Amino acid sequence: MNIQNISKNDREVTVTLSSDELVKLCNVLYYARDKYDGDNLYHEIKSDLMIARNISQYGNIDDTTLSKIIKERAKAANPYQTKPSQEF
Repeated sequence: MNIQNISKNDREVTVTLSSDELVKLCNVLYYARDKYDGDNLYHEIKSDLMIARNISQYGNIDDTTLSKIIKERAKAANPYQTKPSQEF
């Protein structure tokens, strides 16, 4: 991990991650799912990192991963929803 910039005023951090670091972060988020299941920010971060992980490792997003990303995005929109919407 290479920290590029930290801005207290903007409340932003810019970092560069290797593909291996990205995989580890995704794994950590996977194991934290029970603790943060109702947290919409958790689901946003998880889905964004899933996209980055798959593109950095495989160059694309397969159907299985896309389905998981859609579920995470639905949970981010409504964290207490039990089933993601089937509408696209």
